[in-house]
Amino acid sequence: MLLRLILLIVFALPCFAMTKPLSGEPKIIIILDDLGYRTTDLSAFSLPTEVTFSILPETPLAHAIAQRAHQQGRTVMLHMPMQAKSDNAMGPLGLSIDMYPATITDTLRRALKSVPYAVGVNNHMGSVFTGHANGMRTFMEEIKRQGLFFVDSRTSVYTKGHEMAQALDVPSVSRQIFLDHQKSRLFLQQQFEKTKALARKKGSAVVIAHPYPETLRFLAESLPTLAKQGIRLTSVADFLYTPPLPSNVELPSLSPSATEE
Repeated sequence: MLLRLILLIVFALPCFAMTKPLSGEPKIIIILDDLGYRTTDLSAFSLPTEVTFSILPETPLAHAIAQRAHQQGRTVMLHMPMQAKSDNAMGPLGLSIDMYPATITDTLRRALKSVPYAVGVNNHMGSVFTGHANGMRTFMEEIKRQGLFFVDSRTSVYTKGHEMAQALDVPSVSRQIFLDHQKSRLFLQQQFEKTKALARKKGSAVVIAHPYPETLRFLAESLPTLAKQGIRLTSVADFLYTPPLPSNVELPSLSPSATEE
């Protein structure tokens, strides 16, 4: 709670659009979510501390991962399960559109308690719930009360997540690229190249990845190369709460490149 208050007081800024104005070098934001179930998730701690960890609530390793991530100085998030069009189980503490507002609020509070040090939330699944205006408003009102930020995972084109966050002045950003919905080395490399191109063109790129062994190996090899390419890896909290450079600061030119929205 103290960290949340510090972030709000010191870095309080209006809600940002999908990408903030370019501030210095291009930025890549990587959120590793679906953490909490597998002991193999612990391999992620070897990644640079700028990689944000988003943890599923009430999972066997939720508390331990959050605790260690915080000790490393990482940004910790809650990966909040939400109702999807598929029949996939939401897991503990999922939000559904048939819940009363009070139940949504109570469920979110329970989930946050199970992931200590969380300063933000992104949705796990949620292709149904994120498109439900009333449910998302109740959810986002509690996010605002708790002093958190929101990352819209964009699991549906009909999501109201970022829109609702803007309406309620909740700091928010939207996922632009999924890194690893295929696990082959070739696909991971292709998505990483798209990520870098997007960051160079728009100033930033927000990526969601998962703790698959293939992904962790790829990131461990690839992330250290970004600095030499003039790209900065940054946490989502630093991205949202760091003020942009003054408008009179000269910025590097951006060359056209392929993007994935």
